[in-house]
Amino acid sequence: ASDGCFPGLRSYTEDILGAFDEIHQVDAAAMHNFYPHSRTASVILHLGKDSIYTPCNTEVDGHPDMPKRGPSIFHEWRLHQEDDYVGRLKAMTIDGAPATEKEPFKTARLFADLAWRSYDTFEDAKAWISGKMPDWSLVTHAMYTWGLDEDPLLVVQQASTLDCAIVFAGTNDFSEFSASTTQHETSFCGFEGVHIGYANEVRNLMSHLGKFISPSLAKCREVTCVGHSLGGSLCEVFAACANSGNATDPDYKALAWNKETPVLQAVAEKSMLSED
Repeated sequence: ASDGCFPGLRSYTEDILGAFDEIHQVDAAAMHNFYPHSRTASVILHLGKDSIYTPCNTEVDGHPDMPKRGPSIFHEWRLHQEDDYVGRLKAMTIDGAPATEKEPFKTARLFADLAWRSYDTFEDAKAWISGKMPDWSLVTHAMYTWGLDEDPLLVVQQASTLDCAIVFAGTNDFSEFSASTTQHETSFCGFEGVHIGYANEVRNLMSHLGKFISPSLAKCREVTCVGHSLGGSLCEVFAACANSGNATDPDYKALAWNKETPVLQAVAEKSMLSED
């Protein structure tokens, strides 16, 4: 955007403990590496306490360096699950006032639910979206399979606006941990200093599934990227490249789409498969 920020919201969970609120337990996945995030608004989701929201604009950057590390800040994998995120988004307060129905939290709550559908089978995801998101439908489901690792990409579309969301899955097999743990820098889509694990994961997914996904995205009015855990990191890399306009770069060519007149797309009848 003109203010140098990506629209949207990055969130992570945190519990504050101790007699003086001196102990911070943070979703361990949010502290997995030291790379800064994109410039976008962020919220630290608390349970039973005010959550902490930081916007992103010309004056503040959404804290891409959060969460911080320190002697009283601890990794906690038990804060990584669907109930932790969706439950806190449904009951959040900011400065003592309910914030659940305010933007960007209202949309984030909807998309947080959607992010976990990437872990479902095609049939279960389609049924859940039909039942829980009545103005939305699953229009593309594509799956790349390599050994025991199954990596899906979903595209859902809202009938009333013709807007879409592309959904990246988080880590769903032990073989995929290297996408997060391989952390030296590389170039991607014309950018330098990109986390190589995330760059390679996006590159691999789009080389196998872009042929299914891009035609669907071309028929959307606007596109939002959604993901949990690793999926959220892949969204940051994907969105940066998709918005770069770097038309001569091979990474951009692999994931970009030629925008068409937005149309309401048919509901997906099956998952499109790509295998090695």
